[in-house]
Amino acid sequence: MSNDLSGSANAFYQRKVTYKKTIGTKDFVEKSSGTLAPFFGGLQKLDSVIPGLAVAFGLYAQDSELKDQNDLIENYGSLERFHRTANVRGSTTGLGIAAAKRIFSNFSVGAGASYIMIDELTQEYQDVKYKSSLSCIPNASTTRPNWNVCTGNGFLDQAFLEQNTRYRLNSTAIEFNIGAQLATGTWSFGLSARMRKMITDELEYGVDSRTNIGGSTTLDGVPNFQIANQSATFSDTKIKDPLKALPTEIRAGVAWFPSSTLLWTFDTIHNTKADGGQSTYDREAVTNFATGAEYYITPSIPLRAGFFTNYDARPEVESGKSGQADHIDYMGYSVFGGWVQPNSQIAAGVILQTGDGKAQKTGDANIQSVEALSYTLAVSATHSF
Repeated sequence: MSNDLSGSANAFYQRKVTYKKTIGTKDFVEKSSGTLAPFFGGLQKLDSVIPGLAVAFGLYAQDSELKDQNDLIENYGSLERFHRTANVRGSTTGLGIAAAKRIFSNFSVGAGASYIMIDELTQEYQDVKYKSSLSCIPNASTTRPNWNVCTGNGFLDQAFLEQNTRYRLNSTAIEFNIGAQLATGTWSFGLSARMRKMITDELEYGVDSRTNIGGSTTLDGVPNFQIANQSATFSDTKIKDPLKALPTEIRAGVAWFPSSTLLWTFDTIHNTKADGGQSTYDREAVTNFATGAEYYITPSIPLRAGFFTNYDARPEVESGKSGQADHIDYMGYSVFGGWVQPNSQIAAGVILQTGDGKAQKTGDANIQSVEALSYTLAVSATHSF
């Protein structure tokens, strides 16, 4: 009887997303980062109980994000001042168990289940002041006969909006997975499927705002804000089933062992379409690919390199619509080095992703081109005894 204990000691990632020509000819940049322990688990062989049987458990993080954004834009277009702060904290973690049975000497099957926890919190504050020249004019003018003459300074003649929003997504799901593996000669083939079912699913949405904007029209051919008495509003809404459904994943892979020192793998990963209860969470069907090789420079030092796609499942950004989610397709590259001993091994490396796509960052129907860059530094370890 023997068992394996494996895990990732730590991983650090940083992401930079550049929205091209968002503010006139200027780019808008958002940065996010995070630290997480991607995986910790164990495997126990039970050959003495049932030949060919093994059981396993795992605690893992599928995704994590931390963002602290603070932007100030002054004297741009109709804006005198635009101040925005955004704080995001999100994580998707899972706790799972699995069992596998060797049916024949070269064929095995397995099944497992995981409890998935999704927790996302987004808080955003905006302080917007429009130029007073858009609400009144200093002196009566024959070119703007229908405009009011300014009666004061500051907020008296300036359209403004102060708004704080808070989103909290809290959902849980159960994930079932099945798989099979066939080995023949120097080749090995695998097939697996993951089906997910929501257990709890809720989105809290709160808005606290203050404004003096009573509307807007066009007077004498010029946009005009109608200044009203200051008003304050507060709303707190709970939305059931915002995610509604999660995609099913089907994965097929092949591995080739041309020699005792070289391994090559190729995987195809397909996720089905899933319509969310809120359009923000809609997911299209998407297929990604990954390939890589492992070469032992010496019997105890392997070098691993890989290439993969990370295509966005969010819908493509369409012209003529507003409020759409970003759509960014990534290409990824990874390099890892390791140290292997009879009962243990450690590995460390970097994962780099570059992406491009489309987004709507200004709250209207304008579409911006997006360039993205992210990298992850990771360390993993396995011990057998």
